[in-house]
Amino acid sequence: MVRIIIKGGVWRNTEDEILKAAIAKYGKNQWARISSLLVRKSPKQCKARWYEWLDPSIKKVEWSKTEDEKLLHLAKLMPTQWRTIAPLVGRTATQCLERYQKLLDDAEKAENEELGMGDGDDEASKPAFGLRTGEIDTQPESRPARPDPVDMDDDEKEMLSEARARLANTQGKKAKRKARERQLEEARRVAFLQKKRELKAAGINLRENKKKKGMDYNANIPFEKKPAPGFYDTNEERAKKYEPVLGSSLRALEGKRKQELEEEEGKNKRQKGEKQTATEFVKAREAQIKKLKEQEQIVRRRQLNLPMPQVGEAELEEIVKIGQAGEAARGLVSGDGGATDQLVGEYENLSQARMARTPRVDAEQDNIMQEARNLRQMSSVQTPLLGGANTPMISRDVGTGNESATPRHSAAVTANPLATPRTVGGVMSTPRGPGATPHRDNLTINNRGEWGETPADERRRLKDAKRALQAGFASLPQPENNFELEDPEDEEPEEDDVPMTEEDAADRDARLKAAREEEERLELERRSQVVKKGLPRPANVDARAVLRQLNAEAADAESSIAAALCLINEEMAALMAHDAIQHPLPGTRTPGNVASTYDMPEDEFVAAAKAAIHTEMADALGLPGASEAQASIVIGSAVESDSVAFEASWAESSKAMVFLPGSGWVERSSLTPAEYEKVIAASRERMVAEATRAAKAEKKLGKQFGGYVALNAKHRSAIASGIDDIHASKRDHDTFSMLLGMEKAAGPGRLEKLRIEVDALERRERDLQARYAELNDRRRAASDIVDTLETEKQVLEAEAGLAAMEANGA
Repeated sequence: MVRIIIKGGVWRNTEDEILKAAIAKYGKNQWARISSLLVRKSPKQCKARWYEWLDPSIKKVEWSKTEDEKLLHLAKLMPTQWRTIAPLVGRTATQCLERYQKLLDDAEKAENEELGMGDGDDEASKPAFGLRTGEIDTQPESRPARPDPVDMDDDEKEMLSEARARLANTQGKKAKRKARERQLEEARRVAFLQKKRELKAAGINLRENKKKKGMDYNANIPFEKKPAPGFYDTNEERAKKYEPVLGSSLRALEGKRKQELEEEEGKNKRQKGEKQTATEFVKAREAQIKKLKEQEQIVRRRQLNLPMPQVGEAELEEIVKIGQAGEAARGLVSGDGGATDQLVGEYENLSQARMARTPRVDAEQDNIMQEARNLRQMSSVQTPLLGGANTPMISRDVGTGNESATPRHSAAVTANPLATPRTVGGVMSTPRGPGATPHRDNLTINNRGEWGETPADERRRLKDAKRALQAGFASLPQPENNFELEDPEDEEPEEDDVPMTEEDAADRDARLKAAREEEERLELERRSQVVKKGLPRPANVDARAVLRQLNAEAADAESSIAAALCLINEEMAALMAHDAIQHPLPGTRTPGNVASTYDMPEDEFVAAAKAAIHTEMADALGLPGASEAQASIVIGSAVESDSVAFEASWAESSKAMVFLPGSGWVERSSLTPAEYEKVIAASRERMVAEATRAAKAEKKLGKQFGGYVALNAKHRSAIASGIDDIHASKRDHDTFSMLLGMEKAAGPGRLEKLRIEVDALERRERDLQARYAELNDRRRAASDIVDTLETEKQVLEAEAGLAAMEANGA
């Protein structure tokens, strides 16, 4: 069985190095050629690996607070648009998605810890890309590469050697073959020249036989056809093969298997790879790969920013003086007794120096965690149809400090206890400065302030809190061991309908092209029937004048019909003005930058109106429920009959009418001789003008369509000859059809006659074969008799010889 390799899986260090070297040679567009170097990876996976992990511009350091704030703010503005958010944050889309999920999991973990529902070992504490047992990583391209094993298998070694050989080949196979052929040709030419010089030096001159371009009639016979040997044609017999299958095994007949062919091909590739030697290009390529690897391993070091010192030399001297004063006061009362020693605290510099702590500042709100909780609550909100209160938000007005995609920072500064005094409380409160009572108070006389405590005080406070908590737990009632177990329902993972991969450029272009074509088709369909059919229309339209004229004609109708006609006239005038602007004709006076104010109706309304008009028209024609094609046929027949009747009536009436300039059509009987002369003169002038115009048009059309006339004559002659050929073919067809009928009629008789002759020949052959068999038997019998007689003769001759020998001996 041939092992089936499924492309994908975890990336290895060897595959990463091959991918970087292939990109350095082929570029970032030929992914199919790059993936041919990697057996287990497809072109799409190679592209994703480069853009998700191997690209040197990808940041792989820890996320900063600024990036987290920007990520949460952009995720709120553009949900699930990670490829749009990624360049703004400066990370990849996969990194943004994983960090977003990590922040939501941290927020859920913090809520569970506050409510006492879980500890740090829950699912939220795991990394975003953590996998359970049996799960498969769906984003292996954004994970670190797996180290190479010490003993690589044969497939990986073969892939590595083939990639090294292909990447070392700076020139293509065809270029190498051409160069090799040129070298061989040059070597052949030099060897021939050397041979010619040596023979010439020895006194032998070579005469070059120049090859003639044509045929040498002295040596060859043109159009020679050699006759076949023998009296009969044996081509069919020679074409047949009579090779027996004896001596061949079943394995030889089946041929080599696929596994054997692959092993043989792999062996040839390995031998070919071992024969190739390293070149300077390979060394330069390896150096470049090593340089890229070193650049990837170098992590950008951040500059260490320390705050300005809050305690200067003067403050230190003041602290030393205060300590010395305390020691002097303790020395004055050191011998008074134990009570005095208990009232005076221990203020040694060395003992208290290790207790000094940095003053703490006001606690800031964790904006990142608050926004993560808000986003998590927004993602799990119920539908508003169910009712109820809105999802509570935490510090909704604070946010991440982002008014746009750029965050707003407020750096925390360590407070200086020796700086300018500040007030605490209301307006009338006493200001507090650096001269306040120090925190080091063993008797707890002073109130607790906001300065830091010593480690001993912190431990003491924790012990007191623990004792108070234990006392509170001790006062709780006894637990009741009544509980119920419920089988948790396995929640089905929600499928994200939004694809996390970028749409292919070819698919996107095809989709946009189809959308543009559909929009253009709809725009063409929205044109009026006048524009579609190219009917005559005015170049300049005055909508008001047209509407005024149409309304004047509709004023004589009834009130209900007049109102409808006014609406139709308004729509007609507006549509005419729209056509004059959107589809201008030559000679229009409308500027090109003027836009039409006509509100184009929606396609659904137009379709509904057309359907209503068709229904009304079908009912008016007496064909309710008729289709559009059937109604068009009925209307066309009615119009055709009307036009025929009109032409007939006009032909009858035009015989008694004549057109008189200035008076129109009048009857012939009412004309005077002077009016007849005017009609004749007008007709003669019109005839001359029409003849002149016809001559000009004929001349112009002759120049314009002279080539078409000649082409028409040529096509006419071709058509005439084709018609003649068709007639000749038809005549031949009729003739051969008649011959076919005659053959069908006379064929059975000839076949019967031939069948009788064949039967007679068969009978004659059987008789002759029987006669031949009889004579052959007689010949064999005579031959046997002759053989018997010859044998007897030889026996007799032998006996006579023996008798003669005995007689001589006696």
